[in-house]
Amino acid sequence: MHPDWQDDLHQYCQEHSSPEPELLQNLTAYTWRNTTNPRMLSGQLQGRLLSILAALIKAECILEIGTFTGYSALCLAEGLSSDGVLHSIEANAEMAWKAKQWVEKHPKQQQIQVHTGEALHIIPDLQLSPDMIFVDADKQQYSDYLDCCLHILKPGGLMMFDNTLWSGRVLNEEDCLNDSDTSNMHRFNQKVANTSGIDLVLLPLRDGLTMIRKR
Repeated sequence: MHPDWQDDLHQYCQEHSSPEPELLQNLTAYTWRNTTNPRMLSGQLQGRLLSILAALIKAECILEIGTFTGYSALCLAEGLSSDGVLHSIEANAEMAWKAKQWVEKHPKQQQIQVHTGEALHIIPDLQLSPDMIFVDADKQQYSDYLDCCLHILKPGGLMMFDNTLWSGRVLNEEDCLNDSDTSNMHRFNQKVANTSGIDLVLLPLRDGLTMIRKR
């Protein structure tokens, strides 16, 4: 786990939050043993938040962009309505295959569809009208994901972008000027802040979570 996410305050929050279901505990252990960048997992706190939010809005259609090993997808699926569906898109074929293995262990496996390929090519063909969207994929395309997904999101729907504090580097003026990844994320944050027709909050949870409600 990233050192910024295992300080005493973070640990205290985890200890006083609902625990991960056993399936997610096993997936976490698997990811740390078998992937080169396991910190990409959403983790307990963010995962519990995703589950609760999906349940609160009684999500009938969820779109996820960026699946990795499937942790966040399984959390989102927990909150699906009884006849709801989650469409999760992963560009990396190997990771999509791994995620599918874990989806098959989930109680709502029949309600989860994992798609392999580039999200911006796949989304138009799905013809969705999601009431919840979670984005944790190619950061260079965040602006494009915003344009594409805000258009199809239901009014009153919720959209979230992960990693929007970029390890805190968005606070560093030099990084914002000279590091392409940091400057890209900073520009994205500015774009969202100036987008009309939404309510917005950027939470300092883990690596930053931007939450958007479409009016």
